[in-house]
Amino acid sequence: PLVIGGHDHEPYQVEVGGAEVIKVGSEATYVGISRVVWPDKGSKKVTVTTEIKPVSDWEPDSKVETIVHQRMETVRELDNAPLFVWDKPDVLSSKDNRIQETTLSTKLVSMLRDALGCDCCVLNAGNIRGNKEYEKDHKFFTYNDLKSEIPFDAEMIVVPMPGNVLSQAVAHSREKASMDPPVSTGGYLHMDDGMEFDRATKNLVKCEGKPFDPERIYQVGALFMAMTGVDDNHPLIEFTDSNRHLFPVDKSAEMGRPKLLLVDYMSKAIWYQLGCFDDLDEGDKGYLTAEDVHKAIDKHFSTEVGKIVVHNMLTAADKNSDGKISREEMLRVTMMNAAARRDMDEDGSGTLDRDEVRNFVRRVISEKEEEVQKLVDLVFAEHHVEGDDAHIEQSHVLTFIQNSFEIHGVKMPGHKMDRSEIVAAKSRLEKQQSEKESEGGKADEAGEPRGE
Repeated sequence: PLVIGGHDHEPYQVEVGGAEVIKVGSEATYVGISRVVWPDKGSKKVTVTTEIKPVSDWEPDSKVETIVHQRMETVRELDNAPLFVWDKPDVLSSKDNRIQETTLSTKLVSMLRDALGCDCCVLNAGNIRGNKEYEKDHKFFTYNDLKSEIPFDAEMIVVPMPGNVLSQAVAHSREKASMDPPVSTGGYLHMDDGMEFDRATKNLVKCEGKPFDPERIYQVGALFMAMTGVDDNHPLIEFTDSNRHLFPVDKSAEMGRPKLLLVDYMSKAIWYQLGCFDDLDEGDKGYLTAEDVHKAIDKHFSTEVGKIVVHNMLTAADKNSDGKISREEMLRVTMMNAAARRDMDEDGSGTLDRDEVRNFVRRVISEKEEEVQKLVDLVFAEHHVEGDDAHIEQSHVLTFIQNSFEIHGVKMPGHKMDRSEIVAAKSRLEKQQSEKESEGGKADEAGEPRGE
């Protein structure tokens, strides 16, 4: 006769088939009171009444209130932590993102692309749920904003995908949005800022900011569940069914979650926006302290930020955990920012030569020639290339970065493998081998030639 439920963010009270259903919502704003009364000792029938009341109806207990305030201080500081500055003329918005592109959706998907280190990225509108237009004086996007926009996490993967499949998937996801009137759907695929979709021809025309190539294999960031059936995107489902070997299905597979990926990436990417190492290093110590970083981050956001932001930034950069940030550590963490890597490539060739790396080091680390040469030599030595005319592939720079930092929740070339990954890989290989032998046996019975 009584169902007491959770999960819902809003209060909920209804009678269904003679049963009372009550949910009181989130944040302990309301309390539910349910009374179950047996008329007498032997009765099998009961009377059920329910009511929902605001917690504010009761006077707060001062001792409990003090404890709550102390415990919530870190949460409040985290919620107010700025993640990025929005200084563009367009209003930051996720309003009606299930039928159209929005500034915030594009920004978040672009940052996911950079966090994943892939060529391009798409994200289902159903995973961006804020549906709001931010005030014009909303200077920076906070962790609390991120929680309201992406309240639920789902795994993301990077998949090698033919351009024509990607184009068909985006077109399929936007079919209902192009109706008159438009029909909203959580499957509407938002794209990063390097992609462009032509509504007239229903094709992608740009990817990575360059003319789109339907024959090229792109490294695409996408939701795992979108690839496997959620929102019924037929081109993605058909591609997955035909390429099962590309998708990790065992429990130890490493897949990134949007919210964690974004917070982890932003903690690293913000270093590129703080200025030159030598300018931040008060007293010319040769290293940065928490105080140096705190002053720089306050200046960047034009407001006083909490210690938790500084702590996250230091943790992201401090390779040897000595509480100080060296020039080398700042170079590595700065190169985590995909925009920084693009800026390094002055001629847009997709490779980095010594002059390009040298210019970058001078700009963001130091103009002291001895320090510059030391860091340039380090970068090229770790890529095992020598000579004045040596070049480094942009894609290989990730290996240099990953020698120091683990990109949270994502495994990419250059990372060390742990035991669980090796066991999982071994299991997959054994399963594949067993399937091949089984297929070979059937071929022998049928008198067919056995393929390799």
